[in-house]
Amino acid sequence: MTEWHRVAPLAQFLEGEPRTLRAGEAEIALYLLGDEVHAIGDMCPHQRDVRLSEGFLEDGVIECPMHQSCFDIRTGKVLGPPAREDVPVYPVKIEDGVVFVEA
Repeated sequence: MTEWHRVAPLAQFLEGEPRTLRAGEAEIALYLLGDEVHAIGDMCPHQRDVRLSEGFLEDGVIECPMHQSCFDIRTGKVLGPPAREDVPVYPVKIEDGVVFVEA
């Protein structure tokens, strides 16, 4: 069963600085890109003990810090090997200036 989880006020998000959240079994990384917040799975599908949020972020693409697989933070799509799987994408909403993610 999914539910909405409060993350933080939108004003506390900075572009280029991910925020992380554990919601049940889900490890989630949230990124501010322009005026939107995107949420994807934080664990690299290539090596599941590596956090994508610790990687290099540029132009909406996060690079895994271990093997340099890249993922689009808007869609979760894998953009380069060695990873072959996409990461999950989680719905985000902003209510009264507060960011929530559904997981």
